[in-house]
Amino acid sequence: MNIKYFLRRVAMLASVVTLSFYTLSAQEELNFRYPLDVPMSLSGNYGELRSNHFHGGIDFRVGGVVGAPIYATERGYVSRITIGPSGYGNALYITHPNGFVSVYGHMHCFNDKLAAFVLERQYETESFRQDISLTPEQFPVQRGEYIGKAGNTGSSGGPHLHFEIRDEKGQCTDAFARGYLSIPDNLPPYFRNVIFYGLQTRNGVPESYYIGMPKGAVIPLPKESYICIDAYDRQQGTNAKLAVSEYKVWLDNTLLYHFTLGEVPGTMGRDINSLIEFKQKVVRGRTYVKSLIDPGNMLQDRIKGSNGGIISLGDTLNHRVKIEVKDIRNNCSTRSYTVKRVDSLYAGKIQDSLQVHCAPWFLPNFHMAEGFKLYIPQGVLYNSINLSVDTLENRVTPFAPVWRVANDRIPMRRSASVALKCNLPDSLVKKAFVAYVYGNNTLGYAGGKYDTLRREMVANVLSLGKFTVGVDLAAPEITPTISNGAVVKGNVIVFRLRDRLSGIKKYRVEIDGHWVLAQQDAKTRRIIIPLQDARIQKGRKHTLEFVAEDNCGNESRLKRVFTW
Repeated sequence: MNIKYFLRRVAMLASVVTLSFYTLSAQEELNFRYPLDVPMSLSGNYGELRSNHFHGGIDFRVGGVVGAPIYATERGYVSRITIGPSGYGNALYITHPNGFVSVYGHMHCFNDKLAAFVLERQYETESFRQDISLTPEQFPVQRGEYIGKAGNTGSSGGPHLHFEIRDEKGQCTDAFARGYLSIPDNLPPYFRNVIFYGLQTRNGVPESYYIGMPKGAVIPLPKESYICIDAYDRQQGTNAKLAVSEYKVWLDNTLLYHFTLGEVPGTMGRDINSLIEFKQKVVRGRTYVKSLIDPGNMLQDRIKGSNGGIISLGDTLNHRVKIEVKDIRNNCSTRSYTVKRVDSLYAGKIQDSLQVHCAPWFLPNFHMAEGFKLYIPQGVLYNSINLSVDTLENRVTPFAPVWRVANDRIPMRRSASVALKCNLPDSLVKKAFVAYVYGNNTLGYAGGKYDTLRREMVANVLSLGKFTVGVDLAAPEITPTISNGAVVKGNVIVFRLRDRLSGIKKYRVEIDGHWVLAQQDAKTRRIIIPLQDARIQKGRKHTLEFVAEDNCGNESRLKRVFTW
């Protein structure tokens, strides 16, 4: 018998047996175990209000250091491996017989078998970044099998394990709410702060203004207002500020607002910016859940209430506003305030203006001025806005004026597009980009392309605010930690890689003319070269070449000779 034919038949049979096992086991009840050995303690839970998303998993503490062993939460097979400089960093995905997938993020390293496989793939593709899909027969795992160590890779703020259990549709589940895992919790949520905002109509569009924290026995409010709540949950054994799962607001006996977190699809992550008071997030970095319900908020399937969450006072009598927050174990905290309508304190807070026009949330919006175009597609805005577009007197760059488009405190679900007429010499076209203009006239990179015919820069932007056209002429900065001719006694060489404007597009490291693995950590701007994986001989002199390019095509090169 032909040996290749025989081996192919054996492989096919193994695959059929494995798939049959998963089919027969799909209906079995699985018992997910805690994936670590250290005592269970959380640094983050499901549904926390993060920047532009709800936290989709559980963050387990590991004592502040990398290296805690991680174990498979249930039997299955490693179905995906991802590696990158941000996000989950080093991550494993294990598919279980019922179709659920457990995710292990920010890992320091994988077990030896997986690590060897990944290293080989990195050298085959000459890429540090990886996104590898695997079949059931390649890396089957048993419940409690060692799969790697907890770490601090990717966009991690410190050593921990980011853990998820996703259902068969790919939706992140709340493992504690579903009972897959359990942890003692009898502490109620804590109110960190409460503030009020007033509401007033300008040009037919409701606009809000800051009132502040409740003070005194009776709080004076305008005819219409809403309340914003900054609260977090607590648990024994951790100082972490965890997610609150339920918010309620009453005006007297009327339930104005009731938000239940539940399990939020990842595709709705940016809708968090409509759930919160976005102005507070942008200006002060604070996260308040607001009672005001934006009509374009896609989370309305989990929001109940009346009057759009607005505190509407039709008389000058005293009324009671009560707020309540709960965690998933129904531990509860409440606060109550006596409020009274006092119109005189808030008269004229917002003035009508002929310099703005209404941009309805439910329609596409297009604005054209001489030298500037703005397009906001339907479904981008959560609420109608008063849109103003003008230029500032002082320029930041010689290529275009600074265009001020409303402000950056308006939440957007998706991107809008801007086009700025600009005066660019041909030599700078490839270096140009649309720039956000921040405080102190610093520029932020928004990308974009140059339209030669119309002589304008066009880009998609995720916020409104101030824009201009900038150019990036500065190459990335490569900072070595070894001198030329150095003798390296350890097993790694570390470089710092930074670009101050458009950002790093790509880099490549070669030793003795061959590509070597160079691990990127975006948060620390470090490039780490593990020499034991570099496939070079020890005890010899070597030549290292480092090339980096930013998003505007500027390139840096560095050469170092070293002995290892």
